[in-house]
Parts: sequence; structure tokens; C-alpha cells
Amino acid sequence: MKSAFLSIDHVSVRHSNSSAGALCDISFDVGAGDVIAVLGSSGSGKTTLLRVISGLQTVSVGNVVLGGVDITETPPHLRGIGLMFQEHALFPHLNVADNVRFGLRMAKMPKSDREERVAEMLEIVGLAEFGSRDVASLSGGERQRVALARTIAPAPQLLLLDEPMGSLDRVSRDRLVSQLAEIIDRLGLTVVYVTHDRSEAFELADRIAVLDQGRLVQLAAPEILDARPANAHVAQLLGHR
Repeated sequence: MKSAFLSIDHVSVRHSNSSAGALCDISFDVGAGDVIAVLGSSGSGKTTLLRVISGLQTVSVGNVVLGGVDITETPPHLRGIGLMFQEHALFPHLNVADNVRFGLRMAKMPKSDREERVAEMLEIVGLAEFGSRDVASLSGGERQRVALARTIAPAPQLLLLDEPMGSLDRVSRDRLVSQLAEIIDRLGLTVVYVTHDRSEAFELADRIAVLDQGRLVQLAAPEILDARPANAHVAQLLGHR
């Protein structure tokens, strides 16, 4: 078994005004180069968990350890984590290459290295000839690939994806999931992937963590989860009758 690269250690988050999105004593490990999908319905705590790992959400109890370093109190910009949301949030006044280049400037990559890195990232996401294109001219799937290139360009030690396919139609979603799987494998990325979509989780993940009302109710490889769901809620989430 791989040693833990990311450890979520008894993390709880309490919200004073609502139980939605709260977390209760969550613990799991992710090995280097592994992909874990966090699956759950709306309000189960999926995005809160991602925000905890990224540093955008303060924990009430518990610790987050990355690469052997406790980062629980580390500011988000010092964690070396790439975070990509459902909304691609590209800069409309910048072309494709400049959107990717922006992330490298924020990471303070030397100017002499940026152009090679931008070209490499656009090649990896299948947009090698798109550098000068206006982002407004791109399809939804193409915009998400630009957003992915921008996120991975600074070589984050951990990639967090929050419902990245949620705004796409099914055909575009299926195509991009397949491309994402190839990119993750090619770069050896360690990934936490939040989704409510069973098919995405099963295609991408080495293991799937199922959340329900802020609790981790099952953590297993996709084939085990499918064959032996822990309870009726997990079975329903997987589409079992």
C-alpha cells in the first residue's frame, strides 16, 4: 500500500447557521499519484471538504497534512495546490495563451521559462494551435481545457477539481472526462475530484469517498463500492434499485 501523500485527519467543520456543507470527523489518506473522487448529493459537504484542503475553509477540528507537512494553518497561496471549479473563470480580455501564462506569473515562474511551459500545457490539453484564440470563441469543453492547462501549468503538488464537468453537455462531458484521465495519467497527478456524477467518479478514480450529511459513509475502490454499497443511501446514489 502507498504511503499517504495527503492525509485528512479527523476534520470537522461546523456552520452556525446551517448543517448543509458541514463536516463531521472526516479521515482518509491519498497516496501520491492517486485519484480519489468525492461523491455525494447536494449539501453533503463535498465542496466544503475541497475548500478545507485548499485552505479556503477553516476547520473547527482536525488537521490536513500534505507531503508530510501539516498545512492546516498554511495560507491557500502557499500550499502548492491547484484548484479548478465548475465555472472556468477565464479572463475574457486575455487570449488562450495569456490565460495559461497568467497562472505562471502568479507562481513567479521566470519569464524565460514561461513560453515553453505554456506551449507544453496547451499541447497536453490538445489545444496546441489555440494560443492566439479569443476565449469567447471557444466551446465549453475547450474553455474547460484552457482552465485545466492554467491550473496545472505551475505544477501543483495536488490538484483539486470541483464539479469541473457540471456545466457541459453529456457528449462534451464524456469526451473531456476521457481526456482528463489521460492527462492525469501522463503527468502522474495526485487528484481529489468532487462530483455528484457516478460515471465520472467510476471512470477517473482509484477510490471513491461517499459523503452523506457531512459524514464519510464509505471509502472503496469503484468495483467494491458498486458490488457492496455500505447502506441504502450509497446504493441509491449509485443508481441501484
